[in-house]
Amino acid sequence: MSDMDNPVRVLVWATPRTCSSVLLKSLSNFPDSQVIFEIYTTAYYNGPERFDPDVLVEEPVNAAIKVGEDGLIKGPGSGFPSSICSYDWARRQLEADYPGKTVIVAKEIAPWLRGRYKDIPRGYRHVFLIRHPTKMFPSWKKLNREFLEEERGIQVGMEDFALDRLSPMRVPPGLNYKEIFELWQFVKDGNLDADPIIVDSDDLVCNPARVLSSLCEHLRIPYTDSLLSWQQGTECVEDWLVGSKMKQIIENMAIFHNFRESTCFLKPETVSKVPDVASLSADLQRCINFSMPYYSTMYEQRLKY
Repeated sequence: MSDMDNPVRVLVWATPRTCSSVLLKSLSNFPDSQVIFEIYTTAYYNGPERFDPDVLVEEPVNAAIKVGEDGLIKGPGSGFPSSICSYDWARRQLEADYPGKTVIVAKEIAPWLRGRYKDIPRGYRHVFLIRHPTKMFPSWKKLNREFLEEERGIQVGMEDFALDRLSPMRVPPGLNYKEIFELWQFVKDGNLDADPIIVDSDDLVCNPARVLSSLCEHLRIPYTDSLLSWQQGTECVEDWLVGSKMKQIIENMAIFHNFRESTCFLKPETVSKVPDVASLSADLQRCINFSMPYYSTMYEQRLKY
């Protein structure tokens, strides 16, 4: 059986603000690869089983998308209609055949699976991407401010809302870390992957060659230095399987500015120190204190390089 008959399948589960989309841009450079971008996120926000059914989903129609009799996308799927993206559809699409591809790489934000473990695809290696909560939560609050400003049409200050008081449509009850921790445990205990891999995003951006080389070794995929750089812009997204609404966000919103402008992993001039929790706002302190036990346990099991 050739590699194309039995491709390596990798599913990256992340918390927000972990450079997960930039990592996906990197992994797009695997030869003969197919990238699948956040189709559980599409199901959560825009699909027929979306969290808020009263939200109207307006999106452009891509006439080039071909859907087979089984409802699955055949060929390029950049800008597919969210109306077909149920959780069961997402699982079946992830498990589908991709002729000519030797590596399938998917990326998801863990809590948007909504605990629907029955809809996790089979046949995948699982990678969990995490970041220290004192760095993640301030960045994530800025992201949510942008969404609030877009929804309300007015400027929103960081002091105008509490992150952990936002709708569960935006912020999951376990604030991401509980959800990704429980998912990691389920993948291990349920024998979906006997050796799931945890990567800390600070390790990744500070030592991308060493981390990616070690990751490839664990996944049994040949490492190549082509993973360390890529073309600026969003041209690569044309080859991804991604919903039309998510594609619009990637191409237009400020939260994907670094993704669009990047050509490599940007190593900080100095490794940033963990902020003093007491110096942060009360809502961020609550989020961090609740999340630290989950993060710390996973961090101890992270990929060593």
